[in-house]
Amino acid sequence: MSKALIIVDMINADVKHRKDKPELIANQLKLIHFFKKKGHKVILTKGKIGVSENPVMTRLWGDEYAGKSKTAEIARREFLHNVDIINELKVVAGSKIISKQEYSAFYKTDLEKYCKKNHIDELYFCGISSGCCVYFTAVDAVYRRIQPYLVTDASGSISRGRHRKNIDNFRMMIGPVLTTKQLLNKLTIKSS
Repeated sequence: MSKALIIVDMINADVKHRKDKPELIANQLKLIHFFKKKGHKVILTKGKIGVSENPVMTRLWGDEYAGKSKTAEIARREFLHNVDIINELKVVAGSKIISKQEYSAFYKTDLEKYCKKNHIDELYFCGISSGCCVYFTAVDAVYRRIQPYLVTDASGSISRGRHRKNIDNFRMMIGPVLTTKQLLNKLTIKSS
């Protein structure tokens, strides 16, 4: 069986104004380099072009990432930029990029097929938002008999307080939580 790192929705629109951006990115880059060095898969998720087919999601989010420019072509380019993975992570390119329209990266994507094909039974989660897209994807991992872990200092939410609550919920309802350092130590010891 195998492990994979999954970095959820580190997209331009959600990351650009974050105060914890440097810490999140630094920890994610450490994890990416470690996972790749050990031969483990790295998965990145991002937004998908087009409106959700789910009317509830459309009511909740509408065109949040839509470009605000007057011309359709410029607005389209703004949208594509907003839902794209941040440059800092794109440069080291993941093994797999999942484009998604809903909270869970398993919903109407090939993530489950990819995990089965690569015998992935452990997913180490980081990214935005620990109480939404990260959380829902982790729940769906459980339903697919994949053990999810949350890397707490490589993930974030709308506030530190909310993130702490999300960490507690993850630990109680989904799976173990650990820091970047703890994960690197754990995987180094296991592979020795």
